[in-house]
Amino acid sequence: MALFSRLSAIALAASLVFAPNVALCSDAWKTGVNLSGAELNPGRNRPNIDYVLPTTQQIDYFTERGLLTFRIPVLSSRLFVSDKSIVTEDWRALVGLIDYAARKGADVIIDLHQYGAIDSRLIGRDASATQEFAAVWGEIAARLRGRTNVIFGLMNEPHEQSAAEWLTGANAAIAAIRKSGARQLILVPGSYWSGAHSWTNTDNGAVMTGVVDPGDNFAYELHQYLDADSSGTSPQASLGAGKARLKEFTEWARARHAKAFLGEFGFAATPEALAEGRAMLDFMAQNRDVWVGWAYWAAGAWWGDYMFSVEPKDGHDRPQMSVLSAYGRARRR
Repeated sequence: MALFSRLSAIALAASLVFAPNVALCSDAWKTGVNLSGAELNPGRNRPNIDYVLPTTQQIDYFTERGLLTFRIPVLSSRLFVSDKSIVTEDWRALVGLIDYAARKGADVIIDLHQYGAIDSRLIGRDASATQEFAAVWGEIAARLRGRTNVIFGLMNEPHEQSAAEWLTGANAAIAAIRKSGARQLILVPGSYWSGAHSWTNTDNGAVMTGVVDPGDNFAYELHQYLDADSSGTSPQASLGAGKARLKEFTEWARARHAKAFLGEFGFAATPEALAEGRAMLDFMAQNRDVWVGWAYWAAGAWWGDYMFSVEPKDGHDRPQMSVLSAYGRARRR
């Protein structure tokens, strides 16, 4: 609980003054990691027992290695109480992390990690879920509209609703964000897990052109893994996947003058997987007219020996860090 108290104090002090309203979305290449932990075990709400928030030490570690974008998965139910006028200790801790990251020159993506749902109700299909989703984002945006290092990641991997249903929910949330006065970048996924490899093979390709952003400051959020079925459940990386699986989406986006951010990808520490991971990063770096950046999955204190983890182990970098750090340090070239 000491972590929560410390970050809450940071947040309280920082909340008294908003950051200056400048450069709400720069052209900088945004490279970083997911700091997982706060989204774990939905329905169980004991901090540091059921879930864990990222730390300032993690931000220090990754910024020192050239990674300056942090996607932080959270659950809306842990941020606000009842009518959303009362924030939780978790919210204050999150704001503390945002402000600490700002002092390190880093961005924070707030990622509602709920797979397209509010409780068990599907956003876009269920009217009450859609309304609550928009209200949550309106409240988050209103409270953070002056913090210029914040990016709004609407939702992690919607997949049960159709693209048309999901678009209804996404546009409602975008409208609420802009109504609050917030002008920061918004990341908009598609349905069907928002996979890059399947984007043009589903109705995401047709339907998600209907994103409406009054602030004209959004990018599509894609996820992509390298194993045979793109699920990210195997350490095996298919030969050529690093380049090929982003290609069709990239062409789709370029034809529509759209921007994209790779919100999740991961690769194991085998030579083959490292090579494919490097190829994927190379591909995005060579297509920066479309890609604005990426966040690797994942870091997090509780990942242990997870095959994609880049949380340092016994004080040592994981093998994947040599690849990520090389591209992170080149982010502004």
